[in-house]
Amino acid sequence: MMRRKVLAFLLAGVMLTTLAACSGNAPNNANSSGSPNAGTASTNSSKDNVELTVLSLPGNESGVATGWWAEEVKKATGVTLNFLPTGDQGEQKLQAMMASGSLPDIVVFKDYKQVQNAVDANMLAAYDDYKELVPNLYANAATSLKYYADNLSGGKGKSYGVGTKIKTDPETKGDSGPFIRYDLYKKVGAPPVNTLDDLLAVLKKMQDAEPTNADGQKVYGLSIWKDWDQSYMTMGMFAAPYMGSKIPDEKSLVEIHNVGGESKVESILSDDSAYMNFLHFLYQANQMGLLDPDSITQRFDDAVAKTTAGRVLFALDGWGTSDFSTVERQNQGIGFMPLPLGYTRTRTALQPVGVPWTMSVSASSKNIEKAMEFVNWNYSFDAARTTENGPKGVTWDTDANGKPALTQKYFDIQQHPDDVFADGKTYAKGASPLNALAFWGSSINPEDGAAVGNVFWDKSPYAPADTKLRLEWQADYGAYDMNSYLTKNADKTQTETVATYPTLSDDMVVLSSRIGDVVKTNSWKMVLAKNDAEYNELKDKMISDADKIGINDFVKWYTDEYKKAEDLAAEYSE
Repeated sequence: MMRRKVLAFLLAGVMLTTLAACSGNAPNNANSSGSPNAGTASTNSSKDNVELTVLSLPGNESGVATGWWAEEVKKATGVTLNFLPTGDQGEQKLQAMMASGSLPDIVVFKDYKQVQNAVDANMLAAYDDYKELVPNLYANAATSLKYYADNLSGGKGKSYGVGTKIKTDPETKGDSGPFIRYDLYKKVGAPPVNTLDDLLAVLKKMQDAEPTNADGQKVYGLSIWKDWDQSYMTMGMFAAPYMGSKIPDEKSLVEIHNVGGESKVESILSDDSAYMNFLHFLYQANQMGLLDPDSITQRFDDAVAKTTAGRVLFALDGWGTSDFSTVERQNQGIGFMPLPLGYTRTRTALQPVGVPWTMSVSASSKNIEKAMEFVNWNYSFDAARTTENGPKGVTWDTDANGKPALTQKYFDIQQHPDDVFADGKTYAKGASPLNALAFWGSSINPEDGAAVGNVFWDKSPYAPADTKLRLEWQADYGAYDMNSYLTKNADKTQTETVATYPTLSDDMVVLSSRIGDVVKTNSWKMVLAKNDAEYNELKDKMISDADKIGINDFVKWYTDEYKKAEDLAAEYSE
């Protein structure tokens, strides 16, 4: 039972083969133990504006941040953030920086292995050495800091990172994917979509009903991309939970199934895995002309632009769907809405440690204290609410009962999303480029008992009536939104067993990479195969080659470590 109360958080690892050579390149401001000399390593704590460089591996934007969020950061901390490009080159960029012995001021890692490598190379500042500068961090993310000190400090017992998306309370409201063009879905009769085959049939009907968008551009059922791929086609990771399993991260070649509170680890190449079923779904979609032919060459931003332009009918997550589904369109009955599938849905458990997307400060930063100031601001609940809901006092504020509430301005923006909001940008374009929220939207601020995200707040008196499209969806499913529907239909969901996902060893990272070369290449080839015979030939070759390299060794290692990780997770429940 204890495990049920604990977190489940993703974990991945990436081996930096150059790390051994880097380990001797301790940053200039590290002492003999590898820890920076607090109070002396950096000196700039003035209120003068300081530009900090950021490498956010989960991020998709680069350049000096502008817009309302950047203005809020500058106003609160005197910091301007300059984001380095990442995308599909992020991993290589990180490796090059590790080899140089210097990291940008702030780094958001994508997995624990990256964190561990940086700690081992003495390249990160310990939050413990700057406690007086980060009181919000210790007040609001103590469990996460303890996990990092206990497990990712190389035995030093200090916190060199903190998790993001810390989730202390369950999601009972809000929407989650997948999303479908609901107006067209209804137009073709809204047939039940229990299986992937059902989905293909309905998407084909929808495409036939609207083959081009308002600009005459071709409409596709799906538009995906490959620049997020690491050891397999990453889209499979997003599809798996809708079919009742979980692929922990982009480098772990396993699926975790949770049945009756017990977990089972299997290869993603197993006959009936969600990954293999999704590959076959994509192959069929391509055969039917539903898959955007640019999928193999385009990037994330390209696909999002097509969704925003009304050229895509189905998306595994919200990517671009809200930009298309404006309030104006929704009130015309047009836009995306969630689509429950017939499979048992896997929902994430609480994550008091956060996900492995880890925020750290570089030990070689010339402005460590300012970087700490930013981290401290970021881990306050007011900042978290600002990042998620807009500037306090503008789009939301505290009401007479001491609770956060949306303002009229917030709803005005929903009505006019293309208007310039601040700093020459629209509200949407001025949001945070970090892509690493400190807290999950459902997490509650203990001081006022309200959540971070506005979807969990009491309805504001300024709130307009629900849109025509929303009302239609609510009538169809008997729930306010998707998470309300899933909460109401708990028999159609399963929550992850309590688990911490294993950190891949160096050997497993190498093995994952070697197998990944085979799996990634052949997965895309299978999707684009000319016929069933070619598909099956490529499938057999992929499985055979992966077996020869050692995917079964990877699965066995992961299975053993996962059991240990489940036990470890129990120590970090709240």
